[in-house]
Amino acid sequence: MFTLALTSVAGAGGGTILIALMLLFMPPAAAIPAHGVVQLASNTWRLWLFRRHLAWPLIIRFSLLMPFGVALGLWLFQEMPKELVQVLIGFFVLLTLFLRHLKRFAPKESPLWAFVPLGFVTGALNMIVGVIAPVLGVLIIRKDLKKEDIVGTLGFFGFIGNLLKITAFTMIGLSFAEYGLLLLLMTAAVIIGTSVGKRVLSGFDEKTFLIVFNIMLIALALKLIVIDGLRALFGD
Repeated sequence: MFTLALTSVAGAGGGTILIALMLLFMPPAAAIPAHGVVQLASNTWRLWLFRRHLAWPLIIRFSLLMPFGVALGLWLFQEMPKELVQVLIGFFVLLTLFLRHLKRFAPKESPLWAFVPLGFVTGALNMIVGVIAPVLGVLIIRKDLKKEDIVGTLGFFGFIGNLLKITAFTMIGLSFAEYGLLLLLMTAAVIIGTSVGKRVLSGFDEKTFLIVFNIMLIALALKLIVIDGLRALFGD
């Protein structure tokens, strides 16, 4: 619920800090698909809440090649050592923070055709780093979309991406039973957090909160890169 509250304040980023936290006590092979289950619940509820605010021209193009990207990403994920996956996730977290601060300098909005290859790339990256919403949040900003349209469309992107991710990992024999209770509790918290997170945070100073949020993300990313990744790959 805490990470969903973060998303309410920051616009995106709750899923990013959630995957980083999950990697503190779960291996990447379990954390990434488990994160997909939690995020699927979050995006399904968000999709329902914003079902009247969906940009279908973007959604249709985005979904066309995503299954092929998921297949490529699954193959790459199976070939990578877990330490390398953790390094990539750490760098992705830092990239997310960097892009968020560059929003005001963002280039012209992407043409509609660009969402076709974007869906393919997103499908592959989602299998490897586990979370791509913050980067999509930068690319989806368009003059013809209201903020409700952006939130709803991002919810659909997350819904289809995580649904395909869970399906792919299930097809290669991954069992979610070991973390069943944890996933059940996290899913319930996600639904509650999506509904009330914004109200819970209404008394916080947004500026101070986002500073703390960014520091936490940077610390977790550096741990993934340096301690869990590079030190394990190259030795002490």
